[in-house]
Amino acid sequence: MLNVLKSVGLDHYIFKSYYKTLIVLYIIAAIIGIISQIPIITVSVVIAISAPFIGTIFSVYEKNNLNKLYGILPIGKHEVVIGRYLYALFFVIINGIVSGVLAYVISLFVNKEMSQLEILTYLSASLLFFILYIAIDFPLFFKFTFSKIYVLTNLPFYLLFVIGFFIVKKTDTLKNLTQIIQYFTDHQNMIWVIGIGLGLILLCISVPLSCAIYKRKEL
Repeated sequence: MLNVLKSVGLDHYIFKSYYKTLIVLYIIAAIIGIISQIPIITVSVVIAISAPFIGTIFSVYEKNNLNKLYGILPIGKHEVVIGRYLYALFFVIINGIVSGVLAYVISLFVNKEMSQLEILTYLSASLLFFILYIAIDFPLFFKFTFSKIYVLTNLPFYLLFVIGFFIVKKTDTLKNLTQIIQYFTDHQNMIWVIGIGLGLILLCISVPLSCAIYKRKEL
């Protein structure tokens, strides 16, 4: 466990010079929250963009040939992989807290109260999206060169968003979801259960897969 935490610390040290760009992300998210009059969407924007942003740590790793550094450190390959996932989760949690505070400030500014259902829905959906991203892309980044696969790995997420937007706009999907929405309105805790439950399932599949891929790649 100590080596896993050391791996998390190494990832933080490697990536910390990029943290200053998060200020731009917070500004963009705040503007969207103010314009849309939906303060909690600020958190969703930050978390959604944090997903591909954290993936660029693999680019930093490759550009600086850090595989040589990791090769001489007394840290196992599976500990490097687990540390990378933990670092990503710590990263999104911290960004979620900061953007949550920002969303609260925006709600006061635009005089728009955030309901518990609204908060749970946006947070759960955003967290699930983040976990889905790293669960799918991290094994690919451990397997292939980041620069060659980055665009390809992000394309499905953009297509999914466009297709989903088109379906919602051109059909009666939202009206057909009335009963489902009403159910979650009456059972708000189920939103967290589904979001976190599906996220854990994805991680339980992705982490062992990345460990196997990274170990075989190094060999």
